[in-house]
Amino acid sequence: MNQAAFGPKALVIIGSGVAGLCAALEATRLGAPVHLLTKLNLGDGNSTCAQGGLSAVTAQGLAAGDSVASHVTDTLRAGAWHGGEVAVQELCGSAADLVDTLEEYAVQFDKDSSGNYQLGLEAAHSAHRILHAGGDATGAGLVAALKQAVRSAQQAGQLEIVENALVTDLEFNGSAPCTVHYLQAEESQQLAADAVLLATGGLGSLYEASTNPHGATADGIGLAARAGAVISDMEFIQFHPTLVDPQLYPEAGMISEAVRGEGAVLINELGQRFMAEIDERAELAPRDVVARAIHAQYQAGHQVLIDARAVESRNGAGFLARRFPSITARLEACGLDMALAPIPVVAAQHYAMGGIHTDANGRTSVPGLYAAGECANTTVHGANRLASNSLLEAMVFARKAVHAMATDAPGQSCTLDDLVVNQLPAPETQAPLELPQLKVLANKHLGVYRTGSGLEELVAVLDSSTPVAQGERELAELGNLYTCARIIAYAARQRTKSLGAHHRVDADGEGAAENNVRYGWVLEAAQPMNQQLENKEVNA
Repeated sequence: MNQAAFGPKALVIIGSGVAGLCAALEATRLGAPVHLLTKLNLGDGNSTCAQGGLSAVTAQGLAAGDSVASHVTDTLRAGAWHGGEVAVQELCGSAADLVDTLEEYAVQFDKDSSGNYQLGLEAAHSAHRILHAGGDATGAGLVAALKQAVRSAQQAGQLEIVENALVTDLEFNGSAPCTVHYLQAEESQQLAADAVLLATGGLGSLYEASTNPHGATADGIGLAARAGAVISDMEFIQFHPTLVDPQLYPEAGMISEAVRGEGAVLINELGQRFMAEIDERAELAPRDVVARAIHAQYQAGHQVLIDARAVESRNGAGFLARRFPSITARLEACGLDMALAPIPVVAAQHYAMGGIHTDANGRTSVPGLYAAGECANTTVHGANRLASNSLLEAMVFARKAVHAMATDAPGQSCTLDDLVVNQLPAPETQAPLELPQLKVLANKHLGVYRTGSGLEELVAVLDSSTPVAQGERELAELGNLYTCARIIAYAARQRTKSLGAHHRVDADGEGAAENNVRYGWVLEAAQPMNQQLENKEVNA
């Protein structure tokens, strides 16, 4: 295919994690003209932090007895059977081809001396199918290779990159091109686009404790919601079980699930294991199960630690440092060593299963607007994401989205047949709300455990508040987090029974037929942020 096949279409990709980078490369491969906007430097963001790996059933896995069907079943089961089966089949069936493409872009997956992939096992997977790059630095390895390929494409004149550009609004006006508004060096800029892909990552800055970097401010969800797009499944927020206790070691970061995959166990300060009594898979149970168990230990007055000493003893001195070099280095900088002593951990916000509702081609409910990666909801993760499926999902569906962006007829959008769509009312009054206050509220009411009364309280506070911040950039990011928090609160209140990562302690049961409904949300009188600010000035 050549560029002429696409006519005058101008594509804009927002975000430069693995989804945005893969999308940009796919656009150049198709010959489509594209601008890549990123709010920090190219490649900065959550993808770089990914320690676990990339789940894929390769030819090597097939020969060892694994199957795509098993990967599909594991994904659906981990998601509490709330995932979209067609999308999950597309995800798992596309993995091997993605691995081949990534190796063409010079991604170096870890292999043994015979040239075979060193396939790892992680929680809720039924087989060893996790590929790694650089041990526990898979995300960084993927981003480095993809970033180099994107830079090469830029030097060849195949795409334009705009760095340090925070997109603040998307204006869609019927059949006219979308206007992309962004801030760069504190100045307002704009760009016209026939199709826009949001690949902006997560929302971890909403919480006091998160594995996400500071730039994870729900930008894509805020942009899409203000553009009128449907946001779905936002009640499902995943909490990673093993963030090193940030109150004790704020710079130590997360300890990958792969450490438990190698045999590390969870104990309390008395040296007692507790997971085996809760789930037959023990420490390899799905993340929502492990996170709630850890949370319950803390509520009972205990401390929780991850103990990897037996892993080191079984495999010989230096094994953990070789297998997990990045984690080992971060822990060492904080005076910690997994091989010598248990490490204190807490459950922390990690990933949003829901997001901008899309079909399997990245189309949203707004024609011309597409989404991929964590900000999107393709429905593959259901109510709880399977370990190491996030990088896979981001890249598989980003590539598919670019094909749709380049070839869709005007007016195409995703269907909403599988959704019950509700309207989020506009806030009535406007008490000031700053980021620290919002974080406290999210931690209290949108955490591992939720209650109807707490959610009612949160909705009341958010509906009577307006975000305030010092600078224009800070206000834009806080506005996105505020919008996201409101949608999560309404969605969590709507789902009165527990399902996957959404745990209502006041629920009278779970798994009922009515609990399988998928809820979508759209803002009442959705409008760009710049119009909202103008209205506030008029009404001040």
